[in-house]
Amino acid sequence: MGTEKRELFLNVGERLFSRYGYKDVNIEDITREAGVGTGSFYTYFSSKEAFYEQILDKLENKGIRAVDRLVGGFESPVNKMKALYRFTTLGIRNNPILLGILTGDKKYIYPGQQNRAAGRSKLRSHVEKVINQIIVEGSRKGVMRVRGYKDPRRMVLAIYDAILMNLDREGAENLMNDILRLLERALKRRVRLPGSGTLRDRRKVRKNGI
Repeated sequence: MGTEKRELFLNVGERLFSRYGYKDVNIEDITREAGVGTGSFYTYFSSKEAFYEQILDKLENKGIRAVDRLVGGFESPVNKMKALYRFTTLGIRNNPILLGILTGDKKYIYPGQQNRAAGRSKLRSHVEKVINQIIVEGSRKGVMRVRGYKDPRRMVLAIYDAILMNLDREGAENLMNDILRLLERALKRRVRLPGSGTLRDRRKVRKNGI
């Protein structure tokens, strides 16, 4: 029963914070929406801020599981990278709380924001880990050209972060598509074999001694 009530609080809180932001939602709003007494809130959470952080943890853990599930569904490292970018960025774009904190929207900022940012979010750290794994796999399989870059992991992460900072702007999806094309061309190794006519021409040149 305790676990169910705690989840009820978290679900109600996520819904209210997503709609109204951090500042404009109080504990009374949460308990009233949940249909329970205000005192029961403190059985599970020490404060509104601690409650909000647990909602953030829940959202990030959900995102981590979804990233692993999605990336695991592809064989090609390039397709894994594209899927990771598209899912995490568009997934965050569709979540008002995560997007608001990321873009600095005052509506979703809370007092402990700076401390959380200093410790880096679990979702962001996991994405960084997965990107590194994909680059290593792509290089090992010979399908990604990474030797021409001094720090390919850092480059890919910088592009990822640049996309995130533009998610709340008009045309964000078009930007995503353009960057994915650019990223694919930058990383994908293409083996181009000369046409048969070219080979015949070269043989003819060698035969005639020219």
